[in-house]
Amino acid sequence: MVQVLVFNKDDKQKIKINRYFSSNGKGLYQLKFSESFRMEIFDNHYFDLIVVNQSGAGKVGLSFIEKINGLQIPIPVIFIMRGNSLSVDNHAMELGASDCLSMESLTQDSLQRSVRHVLIRKNTEAKLSFLATHDPLTGLSNRYLFQEHLVRSISVSKRKGTSFGLLLLDLDRFKMVNDSLGHDIGDLLLKEVALRIKSSVRAVDLVARFGGDEFTVLLDDINDIVELSKIAEKIQKALLPVMNLQGQEVFVTTSIGISHFPECGIVPLTLIKSADIAMYKAKELGRNTYHVYSNDLSEESRLKLVLERDLRRALIKGEFELFYQPQIDVKTNKIAGAEALLRWRHQTLGIISPDKFIPLLEEMGMMIGVEQWVLRQVCNIAKMVNSPDFDRRNSDRTTFDNDSAGEIKFSINISGSHFKLGDLAKNVKYAIRDSGVKASCIEIELTEDIMIEHVERNNEVLNSLSKMGVSIALDDFGKGYSSLTYLKDFPADILKIDKAFIDNLAVESRDSAIVSSMIELSHKLSIKVVAEGVEQPEQAEILRKQGCDYIQGYLFAKPMAVDQFLDFLQNDEKLNPNRLKTSQLKPSLSSVKF
Repeated sequence: MVQVLVFNKDDKQKIKINRYFSSNGKGLYQLKFSESFRMEIFDNHYFDLIVVNQSGAGKVGLSFIEKINGLQIPIPVIFIMRGNSLSVDNHAMELGASDCLSMESLTQDSLQRSVRHVLIRKNTEAKLSFLATHDPLTGLSNRYLFQEHLVRSISVSKRKGTSFGLLLLDLDRFKMVNDSLGHDIGDLLLKEVALRIKSSVRAVDLVARFGGDEFTVLLDDINDIVELSKIAEKIQKALLPVMNLQGQEVFVTTSIGISHFPECGIVPLTLIKSADIAMYKAKELGRNTYHVYSNDLSEESRLKLVLERDLRRALIKGEFELFYQPQIDVKTNKIAGAEALLRWRHQTLGIISPDKFIPLLEEMGMMIGVEQWVLRQVCNIAKMVNSPDFDRRNSDRTTFDNDSAGEIKFSINISGSHFKLGDLAKNVKYAIRDSGVKASCIEIELTEDIMIEHVERNNEVLNSLSKMGVSIALDDFGKGYSSLTYLKDFPADILKIDKAFIDNLAVESRDSAIVSSMIELSHKLSIKVVAEGVEQPEQAEILRKQGCDYIQGYLFAKPMAVDQFLDFLQNDEKLNPNRLKTSQLKPSLSSVKF
């Protein structure tokens, strides 16, 4: 039933208007008459249409239209005027009337025709407005409508002295769902996520799709950070249950940044930026968590922008360096190889930690280019070190590979982006060819998480490297999925036990048992074992008894610049781990990977 509000003071015309709406209306219209304009009328009633009768309201009739428009009441108005004045007609339309009719020529048909046209236009405008302010996929508010509400929330909070919260959500690894299962499944996932977020908040809270796989939630009249955190936790729990999408079981998590007015900003852009910074911090903390914005994060974000800017010129300026950490044969205490580790010597900030700039290289799409440079640099060093002309005081070298006696093997960490997108086998082949180094002197290190994606294609790349004579090392074993399937199926030559298992090797019997099992299993599969992060003589002795092949860590040598490393090799004498006392050791950097 169409609800109609009629402003009218003339009883005779009231009867006429009521009859015109009622005749042949079949109960379609319900009228409410009022002689004066009062805001209370709109408090407890919803109206689809307003009729203002100037004949009954006198000159006040036009002011009613002006008030309705000024108060932004989104209800169409039909103005019924005295006579047929074109100027009054124009004035009424300029003030916001949807149609203008003359009382003298008014008929039932003309009135109901006008009503139909006005309501059709209203519905059309409502649909267009919805499309302009809502996301067509999820039905949620879009970025435009969210920002309008955010401006309104700031205005209301300033006036009332209250606070509100803003959550910015970004789905974790959504791109992987799209790439592996297709965009249809990705769209279904976004729709399901939208429903679960809405079910986790109040009906008065605004949930919006901010773009891509980002969502925002505007939470008015919430002053407590603890309460905002509880809502974030509730949303994360709502997303945990499996989603069955066209027969595919999909799990999704989200990282959430939280900002609040006025502590995190008093203008829309600042509040959104603060939530965005906090969200990225949540990503850094491991995903599937939330983080509340603080001023410390702002400084951290500023530093990140500086690093992003300077990273683009670091390779050209020659600011990247390679450090080398020797790998020691457990039986002979002699150098068998070295791991190449990337360092950035910033012109003003000094040495930048790899855990700060490596993720930025990945984000900026520069990782593959930098790794191509690393491959060439390492191959050149490997060629020089393994040349007969290289001066070593002790020529009795140990090696990973008994068929390549006397070689020092150099291992290079390779990122997931290079392995999946960068034509790794070809880049390694060219670096070896151009340097003239033997392929057996080069080892490529890959982590478990890289190996488990796109298994068939990965096998092709690894087999290509193996056919060249390049060794394959499975890095950080035990840190990730550690499926025995990967040891069985992938052509791995070396297994590197993660430092996490080595740290408590001398005091935790479980760690010792796990390490011993890894070594025994690897040997049965003809895979050599390197223990990373060895810092104590007790750890080295346990590993020796367990049959570990090679050791890497501060106990024997820290990562060193190329000149220091070459001096270290040239003065290579049989190393004695007992010469170092545990108390003299510095905190390890060997767990920081390139």
